[in-house]
Amino acid sequence: MVVFGYPKWQEYRSAEPQRFLTQAIKLESLGRTSEALDSYQQIIARFPKELAASEALYRVARLWHFDLQDPQQALLTYLQLERDYPDNNYIQQVGEAAARIVKIDLGDDIQAIGYYQRLLDSDQGQSDQYLYEIADSYFRLQNYPQSRIELENLLSAYPDSPLIPEVLHRKATILILENRTEEANQDWQQLVDDYPDSRYAARARFNMAVLLEERGELELALEIYRNLEDYPQPLLLEQKINHLTRRIHNRNEGLE
Repeated sequence: MVVFGYPKWQEYRSAEPQRFLTQAIKLESLGRTSEALDSYQQIIARFPKELAASEALYRVARLWHFDLQDPQQALLTYLQLERDYPDNNYIQQVGEAAARIVKIDLGDDIQAIGYYQRLLDSDQGQSDQYLYEIADSYFRLQNYPQSRIELENLLSAYPDSPLIPEVLHRKATILILENRTEEANQDWQQLVDDYPDSRYAARARFNMAVLLEERGELELALEIYRNLEDYPQPLLLEQKINHLTRRIHNRNEGLE
């Protein structure tokens, strides 16, 4: 039997929560999910005021989300972590995870807007991404004017964001839905000019060609189509080229 002096015993007891946490993390790493979950919950119950308890609760939420595939229970656990440990080390990750669950797993875009707005108001993390998620939720709710406003706010507030090409593409899409084709074309042109290597640039050029085709500027549209080597839908592009070639031929032959 090992006998500790009081200082050593005190040190041993103070390290106890971390020892239990280390053991639980090991169980999780070995794929023993049920045992790890039980161990984390014991830590939370036995050491509710210790730092180990907040980390254990965070790991419980992640287990519910990713391993046990129960987003509702994961969300409740993340919210419990925010409530009981507002100064926890994972506060930003917790807010982001909760927002993603509400939006993606539960499909509640109205609630998701509130979650992302709260993240945005915190002035921490990826504010441009939060603003884009808000715009995207409005888009999914078919509130296109508000979605466009949020995208315009993003363009203004975060001009150096890596999301700008996608934002311009999405904003132009909304403008088309609002029958504002000239403004959409301006956004596509900016996308092509400023971000020629973006994966959205080819889509922008394709859409600009579609507008030219609709205006009857067939040769210009065909030239753009033929130069779109990097368009992600090659079969559609080939159909467009063949269709437009026939249209030009028929027009020139007086058949159109």
